[in-house]
Amino acid sequence: MFKVLNESYDNVIQSVYLTAIADYEFALEKLVPLIDKLDFQRNPLRKSFYNRLENDIVSGCIMPFLTIAIKKDTSNGQLPFYNYETEANFLRLLENAFVLDGIQRLNTLKRVASMPNFDSTRPIFFNILVCGSMDRLLYRMVILNNGQKPMTARHQIEVLANNIFDFDNLPIISFTEKQKKVSQNTTDEATMNKENLIKAYIAYISGSVNIDNQKIIESKMDELITDQIMDSNITKRDTQYHDIISYVSSCMGDEYLKNWFRTPNNFIGFSAAMSNKFDAIQNISRDELVDSILLFENAFSSIDVSKIKLGMARRRMVKYFFENYEKMSVMDSNRLLDKISMEL
Repeated sequence: MFKVLNESYDNVIQSVYLTAIADYEFALEKLVPLIDKLDFQRNPLRKSFYNRLENDIVSGCIMPFLTIAIKKDTSNGQLPFYNYETEANFLRLLENAFVLDGIQRLNTLKRVASMPNFDSTRPIFFNILVCGSMDRLLYRMVILNNGQKPMTARHQIEVLANNIFDFDNLPIISFTEKQKKVSQNTTDEATMNKENLIKAYIAYISGSVNIDNQKIIESKMDELITDQIMDSNITKRDTQYHDIISYVSSCMGDEYLKNWFRTPNNFIGFSAAMSNKFDAIQNISRDELVDSILLFENAFSSIDVSKIKLGMARRRMVKYFFENYEKMSVMDSNRLLDKISMEL
C-alpha cells in the first residue's frame, strides 16, 4: 500500500515536498533497501538504543516520520508534481532515492519484521523531497540531524558526497589512499585522494577553510561546520558544486593548472571562494587563470614560511585571492604581496 496524502513546495531548497502513507510491507520492500544505498552509510547503533522502539512497533505504535530524498529537477515549482496515473513511474524514481532522515528507524523495522505478532499492514508515514540539487538536499540533511550525536555534520557530508561524485571518473581524483598504496602506475603528485575532495566540498558548502582545525576538539569542530553551513547562502546559490568540479576539470588540459589544483590546500581554498564567487570566475579563460595563479604564487613565495603555518596560510590566501579576484588579479606582485601579508 502506498498513497500520497499531500503535496507542497519547499521554496528554500526548491523541492517538491510530498507527504505519503504506506504500510510496513511497502517499507520493507521499497525503503529498507535504501539503507545501504550510500557507500558511507552510518552503521546501525547498538540494539539497546532501539529496544523500546522495537517493542512499540510490535505493540502497534505509529513510527515517527521518515524523510526520503529523490534527486530530480523541480526548479520550476509547478504543482501538482505527483500524478496518480503514473504512480508506477514514480515508484521507479523511489528506487533511486536515499534516506535523508530515519535510517535507524528503518533498521529497527527490519529487525522486528521477523518477530511474532509483527503486523506488516500497520501504517508508516514519510516525507519525500524531490529536488534537483544535491547541495540543497545536504543543507536539509544537516538541518534535520543537527544536534543528534550519532551522526556528525562531517559524516552526513561524506554520505552525500559519496552519492554525488563518481570518484573513479573525476579527472582530479584517481585513487583512494588504499588504492594509491598498491598502485605501481601512480604518484602522490598525480593524484588526490577522496578525503581531500570531501574536504574541498565541505569548504565550498560552508564557505570556510577552517574545516579540520586540530586545535579544536572534534565535536566542537563538527558543531562549527554545522553552524557555517546553516549560516551560508547555499539555498540561494545559482551554482552547485558540480559546476565547480566541471570548471576545474576543464582546466586539467593545462599541465600547470592540473598540478596546481591537485595540491589539496589550493583546491580547498579555491572551493571555499567559489561558494560566493563562481559567477565571476567561471568565464575566466584557461590562459588568464594561469597568469593569475602565477601572479599569486610569485607574491606568496615571498612570505617567510618560518613565520606561518604554511598549509593553512595557503588555503586562506587562495580563498582571499579568488574572493577578491577582480581587484587582486590586476595588481603587480609587490602590491599583491603587501595585501596578502597583511591578512596572514
